[in-house]
Amino acid sequence: MNNYSYAANCSNIVVNPKISIKSSYGKLTYNNQKSTAEITTLAKKFNLVENDFFASGLSTVNFSFDITISSLGNPVGNSEFCVTPTDVTIFLALESPVIYLSNELKKNTCEYNLVLRHEQTHQQINKKTLEYYLPYFADAATKIIKNIRPIYIRDINKIEAATALMTKHYNQKLTPLVDFIKKETLKEQQKLDNGENYNYESTICQQN
Repeated sequence: MNNYSYAANCSNIVVNPKISIKSSYGKLTYNNQKSTAEITTLAKKFNLVENDFFASGLSTVNFSFDITISSLGNPVGNSEFCVTPTDVTIFLALESPVIYLSNELKKNTCEYNLVLRHEQTHQQINKKTLEYYLPYFADAATKIIKNIRPIYIRDINKIEAATALMTKHYNQKLTPLVDFIKKETLKEQQKLDNGENYNYESTICQQN
């Protein structure tokens, strides 16, 4: 690149930024405005219901991933700089968790309580899986960040562009870790959402 690149000039610069890993779980809300058919249609859009099953309940959440970097241009020559991160903040969040309950379910009935507990368990799985993998993610992210070399520039005005490039590279390296957490979360959810468990749950209220 003409204005910034990875170069030998920066090989002796140590990358040791302050790294902050933050997470949050949004406020859980409940929606009982949709019919079973509407919830089933919504679930099918996200591949969250098996064929031949109707969803009287559904749990959804948005997985958010963001990286913010503050950087510094370290002088290494005449109008030459090595751009290094000083602060890196990584934000993993479960945003807007929602539990949909069919408006065809009658409150305080066995069926209503069964669906409610089922969907609440889904939301607990989302939260617990993220909490479980967060320390491993933080450790891997720290190693990745410290191993990415500084960016060499010949114009002090290119620090912002170099920081944007650095952010892009961090995203490329860390996104597979985030995707792994998503896949593991889905695996845990599938232990609850499968034909065998659906058939078992369908018998619970028949016994009462």
